[in-house]
Amino acid sequence: MSLARYAVVRGIAMLATFTLALVLFFFLTRVIPTAALGGNPFLPSQSTDPLLRAVFRASDDPGYSSWVASLSSIYGLERPLLPDQLILFLKSAFTMDFGYSLHSMRSVSLEILMRLPYTLALYVFATIVPIFVGYYLAIAAVRFRGRVLDFLVTLSSISSFSIPIWVFVLIVYYFLAYVPKVSWGIQLLPLPVRAPTTNIESISDIRYWIWYLSPLYIASILSLYGIWAYFFRSILSSEISEDYTFTAKAKGMSDWEVIRAEVVPNVRPPILTKVAYTLPTIFGGSVALELVSSWPGIAFYAYQAIQNNDIPVMNAFFVTSTLLVALSLYISDLAIAILDPRARHGLSKHMA
Repeated sequence: MSLARYAVVRGIAMLATFTLALVLFFFLTRVIPTAALGGNPFLPSQSTDPLLRAVFRASDDPGYSSWVASLSSIYGLERPLLPDQLILFLKSAFTMDFGYSLHSMRSVSLEILMRLPYTLALYVFATIVPIFVGYYLAIAAVRFRGRVLDFLVTLSSISSFSIPIWVFVLIVYYFLAYVPKVSWGIQLLPLPVRAPTTNIESISDIRYWIWYLSPLYIASILSLYGIWAYFFRSILSSEISEDYTFTAKAKGMSDWEVIRAEVVPNVRPPILTKVAYTLPTIFGGSVALELVSSWPGIAFYAYQAIQNNDIPVMNAFFVTSTLLVALSLYISDLAIAILDPRARHGLSKHMA
């Protein structure tokens, strides 16, 4: 199978998977609760519909009641759940138009865009850097496997991913921000008091962003490198015991050359797949991390939406996260097909 055909086939499969996930989400959050409370999803204006109940929860509020008719029209609440509102939901998902927040009465898409710089500034670093740290520590551990360095990397890795990230945040804040300030009057790192604004006008604003994020960056590396180091070490250790590695060593290749030129290319598919599952967390973030650090990112916004029963925001969070997972896996599939043509040839034989 050619790469172009493989890309089309995998794209259709991912699109179908994404659509199926949206339909299941709609049934789980709207149709099943409506039917469970005695409503009929095939009839209009069902009072047991969770979204309808959320929209009308404050209809007696003068500041909110004027929105009820508009929101009912936007979400098609006067229509049956099936199939009318399901079609509207799918349309909003594919156009990324999520309507308005029931709490702030502002556009959900605009609210997300306002918080996106905070999320990207934190999680691009916090997600990607631990991957590289774990990778190179695993390379070192495999190269000196069975020795002290290998033992230390394995032990520290287990300790790292056994401790929640928010615990590392509190430790960093206490020992590198609070103690130096109280004991010696030194503001080494900042406490989570005033988050930076997105209105960057000078170099000092950029420095403040980096300075404010430093404790979170440190905590992220300490908490997340371990799971990557352990993962990389496991697959590299199992692969380096294969017969072809001994053949490579017999040809005069050093341990480092065997790992770099022979082992790493053979373990790229599982690595790419795991990275593909991880990258969407750049958007989703960590609720615990943002709560502890008072960071106004998208994860904290989603947490507030759950507290306020803000269904349109929860819908937007699910749709966007699912879309990013689907896109990441699709890109991962293409990358694997490029690096290892056997993947698309295997699919071709299966389809035949």
